Amino acid sequence: MMCCPYFRISAALFGVAAVGGAVWTGTHRAQAAPSAETKAALTQGFAKGNPDHKSIGPLAFSPQGVLFFADDQGGAVYGVDLDEKASQAAPFSKVPDLGATLAARLGTTVKGIQIKDVALSPVSHSLYLSVRKLDGADQNAENPANYALFAVDPQGKVTPVDLAGKRFGKVAVGGQKDARNPTAISDIAYAKGRVLCAALSKEQFSSNLVSVPVPFNASGVDRFATSIYHPSHKRQETASPIQTLTVYRDGDREYLMAAYVCTPVVRFNLEDLKPNESVTGATVAELGSGNKPMAMIAYGKPGSQSLLLNNSSFGILKVDAAIAKETSAINQMTKADRGGRGSTPYPGIEPIASLKDAKAYAASGDGIVVVMGTADNLSLEQMPAP
Repeated sequence: MMCCPYFRISAALFGVAAVGGAVWTGTHRAQAAPSAETKAALTQGFAKGNPDHKSIGPLAFSPQGVLFFADDQGGAVYGVDLDEKASQAAPFSKVPDLGATLAARLGTTVKGIQIKDVALSPVSHSLYLSVRKLDGADQNAENPANYALFAVDPQGKVTPVDLAGKRFGKVAVGGQKDARNPTAISDIAYAKGRVLCAALSKEQFSSNLVSVPVPFNASGVDRFATSIYHPSHKRQETASPIQTLTVYRDGDREYLMAAYVCTPVVRFNLEDLKPNESVTGATVAELGSGNKPMAMIAYGKPGSQSLLLNNSSFGILKVDAAIAKETSAINQMTKADRGGRGSTPYPGIEPIASLKDAKAYAASGDGIVVVMGTADNLSLEQMPAP
């Protein structure tokens, strides 16, 4: 997930939805996931065309290789059939000139680009990067010319991805932005027939989590409010903005992990999600006040997955599997608390010194793939999981 000093809080509104160029207004009722998650089932209704996105932000893949991205300026989710070929090639060890290559394609320097997100294709094993150009005459955040999608194949070759003419679908989530909340969708994740979006609404129903069914269907878009215990605030809270989220696998069950400002980490049972209702999560950790989480991934084998979270104040922290899976010491009883300003060390919530220069990362087999560097240089590296 994205990992850089660009905070994404969102405010979603009820809106219209489009698939493959068709547009309709959506009523909100539950829809079951497809019975068979084949690529053909997930891309039902996709059509060739030119996506009308304003931006390319958070990325996610289905296990079948369907790419989903959030238009975090336009408040929509797109699905794209990349038509990839399966690959079993061993991954590259390092791409030392990644930043220069991306910047040259966008007509700028390394200082003028922002890595929005990265995601690894389970089919081709190529790494996809969403990138934004920050400088130049037109710095409008809603100008699609300032965004690009790139792929890095297992041999380390960097190629721009042209979305024109590919089969795609679109569902509008809606959104309103302001100076404090510059994006409509702050993160997305794929989970068994749906794309989960962190998107805050201040309309009649104050939701902060949106579920988009796959295959796309406007009438199946559901909204939920999350109720969490916030250790720093010492109270139960609803509709706080989710900053980043990821799917967490424990055996054959999937959960949603979400991180909030100041900085509780909360686990939700996906089976508890009910449309237009509040779902209560289990707060498993408190990273510390005065902080915003910016990116989170789960990695490792199902049943022993740990978390990596990048934070505005504390850098990248690892949350051990034992904490992420905790079922007794949760909410008011949680002991995994780094205290005010994150100043109290806690075993199992550890900063990762080797990732202090990481700009973005994704799980990759038994390890992680990381965009490393400074404002002057970016490289792409395969690293052991911390």
